[in-house]
Amino acid sequence: MTKNLKAKKARPGLGYRIFRQYLRLIHNHLYYRKVYWIGRENIPENCPLMIVSDHQNGLADPLGILMSIRTRKNRKIRIIARADVFKPAIQKAMDWVGVLPAFRLAYDGEESLINNSSTFDISEEELLHDGTVVIYPEAGHQDKRWLGKFSHGYMRIVFEAAEKSNFEKEIYILPSCNHYSDYFEMREKMLIKYGTPISAKPYYELYKTKPRTAQRQLNAAVWQQVSDLMLNISDLDNYEAIDYLRDTYGIKYARAEGFNPNRLPEKLLADKRLFAELDELKATHQEQIRAIYNNARVLEKEVKQLKIKDDDFDKKYNIGSTISEGLLYVALFPLFVSGCIPNILAQYVPRIVISKIQDKWQHSGISFAINALITIIISFIIMAVIVWFITKSIWISLTYLVILPFLGILAWHYGKCFKSWLSKLRFHKLQKSGKLKELISLRTKTYEWLDTLLKVDTKR
Repeated sequence: MTKNLKAKKARPGLGYRIFRQYLRLIHNHLYYRKVYWIGRENIPENCPLMIVSDHQNGLADPLGILMSIRTRKNRKIRIIARADVFKPAIQKAMDWVGVLPAFRLAYDGEESLINNSSTFDISEEELLHDGTVVIYPEAGHQDKRWLGKFSHGYMRIVFEAAEKSNFEKEIYILPSCNHYSDYFEMREKMLIKYGTPISAKPYYELYKTKPRTAQRQLNAAVWQQVSDLMLNISDLDNYEAIDYLRDTYGIKYARAEGFNPNRLPEKLLADKRLFAELDELKATHQEQIRAIYNNARVLEKEVKQLKIKDDDFDKKYNIGSTISEGLLYVALFPLFVSGCIPNILAQYVPRIVISKIQDKWQHSGISFAINALITIIISFIIMAVIVWFITKSIWISLTYLVILPFLGILAWHYGKCFKSWLSKLRFHKLQKSGKLKELISLRTKTYEWLDTLLKVDTKR
């Protein structure tokens, strides 16, 4: 698998740069509703750089980093990825875009680890030529917003590269984190946040006499900074309850703390603070926190069963505005259809493919890849040809091609808003039922407990 890999500096050609700009367009403006690049001013230039990040969303994570960095003409970013994604049909393509395979003991077996030597050699050469290497040392993506242990393999790359330069090269490690408003849906928000570069140079002397100690100390510093950047919900026993609360009550909490919950960077900071306070309260108010977490589990389960949303509890129902909103959906329905039909391949082809993939944390990245490389191109060309055939005008056809993405975005938002409207109707219909009254009472009591424990009222 690694025989064709050559330890040479990666130089992006014109084709690569055009391809990257195309992906950037799809990634930043079509697939995601909003992207945030935080701390890009911390990215060192003209020096060996290894970017180390948490890993929570499969292919979407490295794509986010790749899109966030302004690649110089003489630098192609190398990304180290799990070896099992290197299928024979796409191996050359992976090498072309700068992806290198990493073999893992737990997934690929001990006999496969020898294949990592080629990847390590190439990565070290990249660093020696002031290149950039991206790695995810958790050795696999997590299934929650938390940070696992770091494998020390990336430490070997850093120190062996330094050793090859007679410890003259100052190699930097840049901690990073990925964060998403939703892991699985299109048109959500994503964030890449960079920390402060950590120089490996202060550890060189220690490495010469105690290499393992130097690796452990540097690794600990990198891990801690990544943990500080991200939302690391380390209480895995209560993870689902905490995650539900930060997504529901957390909106109110964010506003009370002076954050705008509609901006992902601010919501991340509020969520980190909320979890930190809840974790402290678990030690001092154990029974109350346990009861709050139990209530959160009940609320999440019942809300899903009733097919309503948490924000329905806070919406004021007005029959006039509800009818007006319904009439607006009727009026806009033809526009919705005109946006759906040309984008139907982008909607359903990825779903067919990912339905066969059990690892749901790969779904988002695979959906993006299928749309960017196949379905968007094919469906847009087909629709442009149809319009040209009907109108006999290349300019009308090209104009339609330009507005197609906007029609698709409009159709997607129409569908999302329409589902929210239906949820509001269901909530109103259920208001007289005893089940919903119990839920309202449980939610009110839980939120009041949280307000008291977190002293939310006094912070407004």
